[in-house]
Amino acid sequence: MSGPPAAELVAEHFGLGPATGPMVPVRHVSQETWRLDTTSGSALVKRFWEGPEVPWRADLERAMDIERQALDAGVDTVEPIQPPAPQFGAAAAIDGHGVFRAYPYLEHRPLEPGDEIAGWLGTTLARIHQLRQLAETPELSWWYGQFTPLPPERWNEWLGEGRAQNRPWAATLADRLGLIHELGARILDVFTATGPYVLTHRDFEPWNVLMTPTGEGGGAAWRPVLIDWDVAGPDSAPLEAAHVATVFAMRGRDRPDVALVRQTLTAYEEAGGHPVPRRPDLLVRLLGMRLSKLRQWVEVALSPTGVESADRADREVLDRLERLPAQVTDVTEYARVLSRSPGLG
Repeated sequence: MSGPPAAELVAEHFGLGPATGPMVPVRHVSQETWRLDTTSGSALVKRFWEGPEVPWRADLERAMDIERQALDAGVDTVEPIQPPAPQFGAAAAIDGHGVFRAYPYLEHRPLEPGDEIAGWLGTTLARIHQLRQLAETPELSWWYGQFTPLPPERWNEWLGEGRAQNRPWAATLADRLGLIHELGARILDVFTATGPYVLTHRDFEPWNVLMTPTGEGGGAAWRPVLIDWDVAGPDSAPLEAAHVATVFAMRGRDRPDVALVRQTLTAYEEAGGHPVPRRPDLLVRLLGMRLSKLRQWVEVALSPTGVESADRADREVLDRLERLPAQVTDVTEYARVLSRSPGLG
């Protein structure tokens, strides 16, 4: 990655007034981010692409539109800073540096296991799911292990490449290949059978909820805020609701807290959320995420980029393959927890 543009250049493109210091890196996962302090306040700046055009521009424009609808509906989130001369939506292109977005910088702390937000979770997700219901079944999203349905032959090809390169995980992948094929088929079947489908956040995870100070009463009062709408798009409302209720009930725990699952789904139902059926395969989204991460590391191991070493990728692939059967068992157990919760049809 090249370095960031000068702070003055970013401040100018987003109409923020003079910068009062340099761009300061902020921890990031998928995109580079910086804090920028200016005379008008502080902003979080995110680079989507180093080139002049974002390859997934259509998806990003759709995500921006969903984000705007959520803001208009009163969802607790952060309004992006609109550049004076956007390339599209709220994105600005800075010559020689790429495409950027900016948001007001939130003073915050991470979500903690003791934060009681189950009611907010259910209500917020129901509000998002009411933005727009889709008439047709969409393609699987990347959360389900693939950008589009991934044919079994691709995993077979990766196995062949792993054997040819003498990767240390090839034998384990051969042992797990039947399970991976079975999971891929199951995920696709469950997704296509579990509507209604809606435009939604799709990355409603604990790391995308920040606790921000309210400033009320002079005490340490905090409120949750949902961030990062970059992958917003179509999804199954029941599957996302089941997923969100489960992963947030696992914060700081080995297993989901049944009471928190119930509170979240009850709030979701009372706020007008879509019915969540009692099904043993309701948490396929969790399994899809496991396959998605496994796929990413396999591709890195076979064609290392220098960002991640082949040795680290090999360790990640082997570890994920070895843990996969136990994870499938755990997710099945979590689904049983879900089936005992009110708010399910």
